[in-house]
Amino acid sequence: MLKYIAAAVFAVAAGSVAAEATFDRPLTIVVPAGAGGGGDTTTRLLARELEGALGQPITIVNQGQGGGVVGLTTMKNAAPDGLTVGLLFPYAGYRMTGQADFEGSDFSPIAVFNGDSSALLVGASSPFEDLKSALDAIKADPAAFTVHCSGGCGSVWDVPVAGMMLDYGIDVASVVWVPGQGAASGLTELASGGVDFQTASLPEASALISAGAVRPLAVLSPDPVPGFEDVPLAGDVIGAPLDGGTWRALGGPAGMSPEHVAAWEAAAQEAYESERFQTSMKEAGFGLRWLDSAGLTDLMARHEADTQRIMQALGYAKTN
Repeated sequence: MLKYIAAAVFAVAAGSVAAEATFDRPLTIVVPAGAGGGGDTTTRLLARELEGALGQPITIVNQGQGGGVVGLTTMKNAAPDGLTVGLLFPYAGYRMTGQADFEGSDFSPIAVFNGDSSALLVGASSPFEDLKSALDAIKADPAAFTVHCSGGCGSVWDVPVAGMMLDYGIDVASVVWVPGQGAASGLTELASGGVDFQTASLPEASALISAGAVRPLAVLSPDPVPGFEDVPLAGDVIGAPLDGGTWRALGGPAGMSPEHVAAWEAAAQEAYESERFQTSMKEAGFGLRWLDSAGLTDLMARHEADTQRIMQALGYAKTN
């Protein structure tokens, strides 16, 4: 075990040294989101540590226009020289709705550094005390129930919940999915009885959960969410672990050299494992999740397949 740990430490250190030798100019991270949001905040926390690991200053460029399409396009079209990378997040919905044609082959996966699971919530006065009773009722009469999406429907919070319902045998296209302006306004509507259910992350709902205004029925996480250990896991009802929600990762344009990808990956792992990053993420209420380049490649493939299956069932897809 000590030999393995020593080897792992050496690998990270070697990657950091290689990165310093590889990059002799300032670096850029494109964030396909506006300043101050979750994507921007988590990326800046990581970049703060990456500057030390890579030995170069990093400029954050926010390009949230078009719901992130502009930023992702900038990443896709950047020179594959390792000097410009960007924030990757669940992107397959753009292709399914005809907004853009992004796919995994457009990018060079580097590493995942954040993940937050979607949850299904009800208001305090809801008759549903558990996920199974809610799913059974929706299955029996899907058109009778409304689900607030937290933002535009077809996003990172409602698509996984729709996938869970689909696997339960629910006609998800008949459920009334309600778009909104964000989790906060949706949760307020949920608390007042304006909708039956809400899809959101647990940290987003924490204030109203603490106040007793809303209740989480379950979270789509394979393991209990830190700080919300009492919230049931949706997979226990479905019969298999569920892992749905958002993830955030570093990626570059297609064609980056293996050496550049490895340098960024090693630096990202060093940054991710730093005490300051771990503490800052927890204090800000963001989930910690690490996947290396190979793990991110697999995640992106699953994400594209799952999104296509679910959005076609919902009737959102404009392309096959």
